[in-house]
Amino acid sequence: MTENKINDSKARVIAVATGLFLRSGLRAVRMDDVAHECGISKRTLYELFEDRESLILACLEEVCRVQGKEHKELLRGAENVLHAFWLIFSQKKESCAVDSTIVDELRRYYPKAFEHLIINVHEDMVLKTKEHLLKGVEDGLIMESLEIDFFSRAMTNYIYGLGLIQINTSTTGVVLNERTIASAVAIFLRGISTERGRRYIDEKILKTL
Repeated sequence: MTENKINDSKARVIAVATGLFLRSGLRAVRMDDVAHECGISKRTLYELFEDRESLILACLEEVCRVQGKEHKELLRGAENVLHAFWLIFSQKKESCAVDSTIVDELRRYYPKAFEHLIINVHEDMVLKTKEHLLKGVEDGLIMESLEIDFFSRAMTNYIYGLGLIQINTSTTGVVLNERTIASAVAIFLRGISTERGRRYIDEKILKTL
């Protein structure tokens, strides 16, 4: 196969496998299932991906690529960093959700993919949050006295925790709707904002909920 043909075949397998993994979990989906759904032989599948973990890692990267693209689209319409945070964190994205079951399976059975998730994806999220917070301080919307490194992680983990509650309603019994999550995000932002930032949140965000 030519390089373009190989890349096209890989992209199709990743798209199909990602859907299967998100619906059924990592351990429940066999390589035979992926090959069957793609209409290719298992041998061809292993020619494209050397092992199961390589395929899972490729799928994880695709999920994060799609999520990053969605975030960029959202940010185009952001008025400032507070609005950007609210747009990114208050909206549900089921198509890109990596729930706690999958994260646990990664940790237990696929260490390379898990390491990628924690080191690359999570740390990238923390870094982007830090950049937004620093811009907020510069614009007079985020408190200058804020310990940026700590709150970059605190905010990332807070929002991730809300997402887990939302995704795992059947397990936790707690139902969070779009309004509840948006309110929680706005309240967190209000706590780290300057007076000017709080006025913006109260007048432009909270009043729209």
